[in-house]
Amino acid sequence: MVNDEPTVLYVQYPEYWSEATASGDSVSFDWNNRMYLSTQPTLSTSAYFKPNLLGGSIEFDVDLNESGCGCLTALYTIVMPTSANDSDPFQYCDGANVGGHMCPEFDVMEANKYAFRSTAHSCDNHAGVFSNCHRNGSCHTDVLLDRPIGEFAPGSTTGINTNLKFHVKQEFHEDDGSFTGYTTTLS
Repeated sequence: MVNDEPTVLYVQYPEYWSEATASGDSVSFDWNNRMYLSTQPTLSTSAYFKPNLLGGSIEFDVDLNESGCGCLTALYTIVMPTSANDSDPFQYCDGANVGGHMCPEFDVMEANKYAFRSTAHSCDNHAGVFSNCHRNGSCHTDVLLDRPIGEFAPGSTTGINTNLKFHVKQEFHEDDGSFTGYTTTLS
């Protein structure tokens, strides 16, 4: 749903090294995967799904039961594609300069069943070319730093029991069209 309207999206991914399946409103994937939401069933970097989240939110349910220590399950929003990356058909870029291509990134979720973190990676913009990205994030929410021990853990009885599916809501605050902060709610 986008603005309370049903929206059909397609999952694009590098089939030469990963697997993903979509059924209804669920997506399943193997390890070491990268996926992109698209408004078309075939790859077109001009058809990436790019909602305006300023003043809005994104919500989803996640099951991290099989994502243990040393594993990372993540959901990112990235300013893609980058025309500078012509070696990748998806034209990938990110805030950490992976593959040598930088662009702003917001990590909605970097998690496993023991940890959950959200962070913004801003970049300098010089005439449409991004550089000097804040690799470690410029502001973050981290359950290991921000919550009491045991509130986000397998078997938790007072917080999020990560052996079970739980809900994530990320709200993006704005003032006059500029991003001012965010609120992460786990339930």
